[in-house]
Amino acid sequence: MSARNHSTDDNGKTMHDEFMAFVIDEDSLHTLRSWADRQGFPPASVQQGGPDIFAQMLEASTPPKMAIVDIDGQGDPVAAATRLVSLCGPDKKIIAVGSANDVALYRRMLNAGVTDYLVKPLSVDALNQATTAALRGGVQGKAEAKEARLIVVIGTRGGVGASTIAVNTGWLLAHELKFNCVLLDLDLHFGTTSLALDLEPGRGLRDIVNSPQRLDGLMIASSIVQESDTFSVLGAEEAVDEFVQMDSGAITALLKEMMGNFDYVVVDLPRHLLATQKRLLTTAHDIVLVTELSLAGIRDSLRIKTALNTLGCAATLTVVASRTGPTRAGQVDMASFEKGAQIKINAVIPEDHKSVTTASNSGKALGEVARNAPVTKALLTLAQKLSGGAKVDTKKTGDHFFKFFDGIMKKATQKKPSPHKES
Repeated sequence: MSARNHSTDDNGKTMHDEFMAFVIDEDSLHTLRSWADRQGFPPASVQQGGPDIFAQMLEASTPPKMAIVDIDGQGDPVAAATRLVSLCGPDKKIIAVGSANDVALYRRMLNAGVTDYLVKPLSVDALNQATTAALRGGVQGKAEAKEARLIVVIGTRGGVGASTIAVNTGWLLAHELKFNCVLLDLDLHFGTTSLALDLEPGRGLRDIVNSPQRLDGLMIASSIVQESDTFSVLGAEEAVDEFVQMDSGAITALLKEMMGNFDYVVVDLPRHLLATQKRLLTTAHDIVLVTELSLAGIRDSLRIKTALNTLGCAATLTVVASRTGPTRAGQVDMASFEKGAQIKINAVIPEDHKSVTTASNSGKALGEVARNAPVTKALLTLAQKLSGGAKVDTKKTGDHFFKFFDGIMKKATQKKPSPHKES
């Protein structure tokens, strides 16, 4: 974690700007520290104490985006929660924990402004569910605002076709199923999503991913490249000899902004970023794992699935066997693959070198150059599965990108100019 992710109060205690926890008993402390470590948060983000310790640190530190606070031992736990909500502000997420299993208390805590109330003993599953709901902006017991469905596409190995699947699934969601979709390519050096669609990548993604304190809707809108009224792409082509810092907090803020303005956000996530993008994985609704039918595919599918389980990802996992068929026989058959990887294959994308090459050379999606090809039909079936069974609808039209950009511009012009603050 970089130094800017922390602030320190007068007593030398460190406040992490994304997550903090304050619990009293040893069992809760052990559970939360173990859970926080798996999420990539430092040990200092979980401290022993209750609301008073948190409030004391808030006097000298910026509140974290999310906090878990133990209310046991408080004479008036609702008043303690109300005080913390007031100190942190309405945009911060506070999850209260306590020993009392009382529905009336639960409702009073929600009315006080906390996101959720968990009853001890704490469990990993309960923490995963509560924090995932908080990160997505949901409040238990209250209606959630409509937001995009987040789909993360990961290839088990290079060359298995993950980027091809990400590009064409996003295109089909937008053009055939008529959803407003944006594709985010997080391979800033070698990403091919813009190239595959013959688009010039925007110039702002690098600044977005390493400058969370500067991030705003206008910055995002100016970096997104429009492929059509309903399909947009956000990618980059940075110099191969330059290191790009990718801040997980910036990625979270970026996705939150996009998810409030699109129906689907498809993320092409390079496998080498798995260890640094734990927050992204735990907030995803769907994870598409693309693999080849090989011994290496078995090994890496199992390893990635295990890592996702360890993180406590609540996403629906869809395993795709790519580039299959008589012209490209796998090293192992499907049954052997499923047994070895301890995983079920949910979709099969056939090898179609001719159609893929034609699409690549023309800078167009498969749906444009080979609409009736088996590979395109298989990808459409995958897109429909990810959309919950949506049907092809030729009646819908969209000018969503323009509405999104116009909305951002209106927000920007309504705000008074102020210098960016460093966190």
